[in-house]
Amino acid sequence: MKKQMLAKLAAVQTAALIAAGNVHAALPEGASAAIDGYKADATTAIGLIMAAGVTIWGLLKLASKLGWR
Repeated sequence: MKKQMLAKLAAVQTAALIAAGNVHAALPEGASAAIDGYKADATTAIGLIMAAGVTIWGLLKLASKLGWR
């Protein structure tokens, strides 16, 4: 009984993976280009946010070393 349940579960998971692959394959060219553009923009935004955080941290560290804070 347990082997049958595991086999059914594996079949369901396999079907879900195949369906997900088919859905991704059916994306139009414009949607794929938009997703790629979003990835580039999001990566740039995250990098800028991290750089701003490091800059703020550095300035606060410098202020504490110089006794301004």
